[in-house]
Amino acid sequence: MLDQEINAQLGLLEEELNKLKKVTDYLDGVKDNSVNIISELGNIQQNYTVYTDKIFKLYKQQITDLKASTETQINEGVYKFETTGNKIDTTNRQKLTETKRLLDQHKEISEATDGLVTKISQIDFPARLSKIDSMINNMDSNSSENHKMLMKKLELQEKEIKLHKTLLYVICGLIIIGAVTGIII
Repeated sequence: MLDQEINAQLGLLEEELNKLKKVTDYLDGVKDNSVNIISELGNIQQNYTVYTDKIFKLYKQQITDLKASTETQINEGVYKFETTGNKIDTTNRQKLTETKRLLDQHKEISEATDGLVTKISQIDFPARLSKIDSMINNMDSNSSENHKMLMKKLELQEKEIKLHKTLLYVICGLIIIGAVTGIII
């Protein structure tokens, strides 16, 4: 009986050992899987570091390129502004010089016109015509040629007066046109 009990206990022990073997085999598989997982996690960690380094380098390169591109665009814009400013300044100086020249011409023409008007105003045309008329009356009144000649001279003087007045108006008109043109330009 003892043998049977020992055999029975051995059978139970064998069953428990089989169960224990399955558990230890399972634990050995889990251990192998854990080692594989840990190894793969190390690879993933290395790849992660490599990928993040590549991303950082790519980001840094893009920032550098963007900075260089922006600086180039800003420098080109500043150059264009300077060039445009210089052109405007040159054009304004030319216009200012031309305006001063036109104003000087206008001043000269105005002074000449004022002198002409003063000179014409100083002439006492009625007195002068009266003097001429009296000279004609004093001369041979019977001489028709002398009379005709004097009449022609009077007409000529009247025409000259009209011509002077016309020239005066033309000069004034030119001055006004020059001034308007100078202002417009």
